[in-house]
Amino acid sequence: VSQPVCSCTMPPKTSTPPSDPSQTLPPKQQTQFKQVVKLYESKHYKKANKVADSILKTHPNHGETLSMKGLTLSVLNKKEEAYQLVKRGLTESKFKSHVCWHVYGLLHRADRNYKEAIKCYNNALKIDKNNLQVLRDLAQLQVQCMETNGLLITRHKLLELKPGHKFNWVGFAVAQHLAKNYSTALQVLHNFETLLDPADTKYEKSEFVMYRNMIMFESGDFNKTLEHLEAIKDVSVDKVGMLETKAKCYRGLDKPSDAHAVYFELIQSYNCEHRGYIMDYVNTAEAMQGKQPLTSWTEPQSKEVCEVVYKILEDLEQKVPASHVVRRLVLDVAVGDAFKTRTTAFVQRYLKKTIPALFSALKSLYNTPEKIEIMEKLFVSWEESLRTKQCFPETPDETELPQTGLWATMLVSAHFYRKAEYETALTWIEKAIAHTPTVEMLYILQARILKHMNKLQEASDAVEKARLLDTADRYLNTKAVKYHLRNNKIKEADRLTATFARAPEEPPLNNVVEMQCTWYEIEEGDAYYRLGDIITAMKKWLLVDKHFGDISEDQMDFHQYCLRKLTLRAYIETLRWDKKTHHYPVYLKAAKKVVQGFTEIYDQQQQGVDLQSKVLHLFKETEEEKAAKEAEEKEKEKAGAKKKQQPKRKGKPQKNKKRQDDDDDDDDEDEEDPSALAKEYDLKVDLQTPLDSAVRFAESLQQYAPEDVEAHAVCFKLYLRRKKPLLVLRHLLQVIKLNKDYKDLPQMREQFKAMDLSDAPAAVQQVIKETPIA
Repeated sequence: VSQPVCSCTMPPKTSTPPSDPSQTLPPKQQTQFKQVVKLYESKHYKKANKVADSILKTHPNHGETLSMKGLTLSVLNKKEEAYQLVKRGLTESKFKSHVCWHVYGLLHRADRNYKEAIKCYNNALKIDKNNLQVLRDLAQLQVQCMETNGLLITRHKLLELKPGHKFNWVGFAVAQHLAKNYSTALQVLHNFETLLDPADTKYEKSEFVMYRNMIMFESGDFNKTLEHLEAIKDVSVDKVGMLETKAKCYRGLDKPSDAHAVYFELIQSYNCEHRGYIMDYVNTAEAMQGKQPLTSWTEPQSKEVCEVVYKILEDLEQKVPASHVVRRLVLDVAVGDAFKTRTTAFVQRYLKKTIPALFSALKSLYNTPEKIEIMEKLFVSWEESLRTKQCFPETPDETELPQTGLWATMLVSAHFYRKAEYETALTWIEKAIAHTPTVEMLYILQARILKHMNKLQEASDAVEKARLLDTADRYLNTKAVKYHLRNNKIKEADRLTATFARAPEEPPLNNVVEMQCTWYEIEEGDAYYRLGDIITAMKKWLLVDKHFGDISEDQMDFHQYCLRKLTLRAYIETLRWDKKTHHYPVYLKAAKKVVQGFTEIYDQQQQGVDLQSKVLHLFKETEEEKAAKEAEEKEKEKAGAKKKQQPKRKGKPQKNKKRQDDDDDDDDEDEEDPSALAKEYDLKVDLQTPLDSAVRFAESLQQYAPEDVEAHAVCFKLYLRRKKPLLVLRHLLQVIKLNKDYKDLPQMREQFKAMDLSDAPAAVQQVIKETPIA
């Protein structure tokens, strides 16, 4: 159900008297128009619509009333009629009413067409340049779209009109910060602090001074930033943030020893498990100066660097013995006997405690053949010793519990699974299950092995066994759902999702979409695709794109809030993060599938395939289900009738019964109808111009996945069908650059050579002729 436009984005209650007499309402109708606005603000949309109709009976061409009626209809899911009324209102007012332009902008804003909304707000300001409400709404959209130049102008105007409002000062400073005018932003904050009290609480004061410090740091003046940190140490409550900034400043000033000391303080006093702190601690150590700094713990390093890092971590482990992460990171750089000794101490500790995370913790060690060989000898010897002697070979005098031996057997199986020796891994896990068939994690590992052996039915059965051992475990339920989907058992998976759903009686799709469960939608889409239903598959994949749009839309609620609460550092970071959300692997994965799906839809349409006939109606109600539902509804009606027939209790008469009934009617309007939600989530797939619809996703892949060979391959196929030879060549060259052994590359070359270039310009033909694709 479309959400109503929030009251903070309302047209003004009064408008400038229009020059056209036909657009002037008599006093009675002016009062009614104000009532329309008030009812809309209080979310009584049907009432607002009725009052607007009463005005239009006597003044059918009043532009602002037509626009307000359109605005109320848009909230009542009558978008097409709403746009017609608002456009008519603009025309009747001869495009001279700022209210009509504002309302038109609100419609575009609700449909996430921010660029058009900004144009409408600017047109409204041409008529009423000092309208505060329009200026605030414009500033929100400009910061959402990161139009910093326009934002500077809007925020400066708001500050001029209302200099006594604190958030206008803060908003102008943020605008200058986003535009990278750091000195101006600092001057604005200084003037603000001089004229007004910027904060009311200790926390707000801390956030304010730390935001100033953030601007200083980003300006590149590290000495000034350090001086400011010293000055605000008694005001700021964010001690961790201060230390992090101090360390970065020392690194910027090329003082690694000072930064090294700060990182040690962060590790020792605040978070000894923070991998980022530990990596920075290593890189700023004296022994690492002049050497290639670490950027990842899993990337291979030279022998010299490994030895230096090992000594640094060994020393840190003695200083911070409580850190589990340090003990694990040592394994990444240890070699030979040191690795064997360290692995023994690390792994045996987790085996004795039967911690499942052990198997994931060792994953990155399987990049080195030498370490794989050492681990295999250790794990197999431990399993044999525990099975025959109930002890580890290193400690023959210490008897271990039986579950330690079971976990060792599972460890051996997981080891061979990591080596991709699936038959051997399956043999070992079956031994563990035969020993103790009531441990859920044994079946999860068995299912993973079977999945890689392409035994999907057996894998699904294994996970189902694990789930039944503990039906209250959400993780096991989730695993069972995923394996059912991979086995194309969509109805079974859907049934299990309702187990932990907030409202199991609602359509299953509602629960998944409301939780923005992207992995489920991708897996379900893949299942439909494998079953031949590409239309439904596309609907599922497109939901991922909808979620990312919703995530960006949700930021709108915080533009005013953060300025008032002074949570400015987190606000700036969120704005920057919002522009990177499409880099996330789950979005890129869905985008590739969408482009591929639209391309296949086009191909099948060219072959004359009836795609609608392939749609699987898996959740269509049977006759028995319909009969049962009707019987249930009749029972509810009978119960309701009996309740009405019960005698009413005597008491005081209800004075405002009519008003209460009216309010109840409006409350019903705002309730989310499950069937309406299901209809909204059932996205439309463009079957008329599928290639055109795919372009937006292809452009996202070009922007956010330039190093993904699969992304370039699907874009190649798209532009090949759109007959865009230069774009086809571009993506073909990228595939060749990224992976010369790509499986589809020979076929892609042949398809490119076979392109018909007779209609292409001579310059394009020349470029293609001169570009080698071998």
